[in-house]
Amino acid sequence: MTKTAKAPVRCGLSGTALKYIACITMLIDHIGASCIETGILLPALAAGAASCGGIPVSTLLAADRVLRYIGRLAFPIFCFLAVEGFLHTHDVKKYVWRLLLFGLVSEVPFDLAFFRTPFAPQHQNVYWTLTLGVLAMAGLKRFEKENGLPGWQGLVWAGGCAALALAANTDYHAIGVLIICTLYLTRADRKRQCLAGALLFLFELTAPLAFVLVWFYNGQRGACSPLQKKAFYWFYPVHLLVLAGITNLML
Repeated sequence: MTKTAKAPVRCGLSGTALKYIACITMLIDHIGASCIETGILLPALAAGAASCGGIPVSTLLAADRVLRYIGRLAFPIFCFLAVEGFLHTHDVKKYVWRLLLFGLVSEVPFDLAFFRTPFAPQHQNVYWTLTLGVLAMAGLKRFEKENGLPGWQGLVWAGGCAALALAANTDYHAIGVLIICTLYLTRADRKRQCLAGALLFLFELTAPLAFVLVWFYNGQRGACSPLQKKAFYWFYPVHLLVLAGITNLML
């Protein structure tokens, strides 16, 4: 029996490795945003307290800043992974529906973690941004010209997706959708893709550093079982639910 040759493993970071990095940095970011900011700092500042449990507010602010700076790496990586997922999926419709499903599942945990209420219509979770980003890429691909440039119809479609993200105030709203589109349009040149992404994320101090990691992406998915794939999707709502419990019940 002839054995099927395995694809050689390339040096660098696989898609699975980038997902782990994105999830870990996102968790660090959300510990700061939910537990420290929402659970401790905002109530203390509202009450005019100089310390919380004996810890000076200034120290908590510094700790929060460190966590948030580390966490700024997460969203740029998720944007890049959304582009890779769109390029390699066998069914864009299923991909979109999956993102929509987890957007719905994540909304209550998101609101509880960051707003201490199960319903906060003023802000929507990041799954909605990723969904609109994928829809925007689908429009750009659908109306792509023969020379590979985006057609005006695709640009209008992508602009509409960005406007919808802005109107719904999804996490990172319009800029998130536009960054996903930019990473998609520059996909053929990794150097240009990383430079464009880093420039567009200059509004956040440490976020451009995420593209150092993207630069080392080896183009391979990496070892990822079906269980791991599901776990990556569920990580967002589950970790938010845990943080919501800590923020609302323990702090």
